[in-house]
Amino acid sequence: MKIQNVLSKFAALVVAGSLSFGAFAAEDAAGVKKATEEALKASQEALEQAKSGQKDAAIASAKLYRQKAKEITGAGAGMSLQKAMGAAKEAATELEAGNNAAAIEKLTDVVNRMTAINNETK
Repeated sequence: MKIQNVLSKFAALVVAGSLSFGAFAAEDAAGVKKATEEALKASQEALEQAKSGQKDAAIASAKLYRQKAKEITGAGAGMSLQKAMGAAKEAATELEAGNNAAAIEKLTDVVNRMTAINNETK
């Protein structure tokens, strides 16, 4: 019964989040740059929050990062971005499981990849 409550709440959050944050691909160079910068900022916040033990905030920032990263198109949307998005998802899972050190390692990888992608995006 308790698992059903948790799943119901999670589903409600996903629906609410998708309605409020709907992912729209950036359609021009300025939009791609903005999306890249926003994704980088969210990943940096997730890492800092994880380092300071703010589990729930770090999970929320990791999810926000993934949402922002979905907006990145063009050359920046390559394999490195896909790996960063996967690492962010794994980090959120690690945080939920209480494995803070593993989450920090994965989020560090995300930040490093996003920094490189941001530097390459014009």
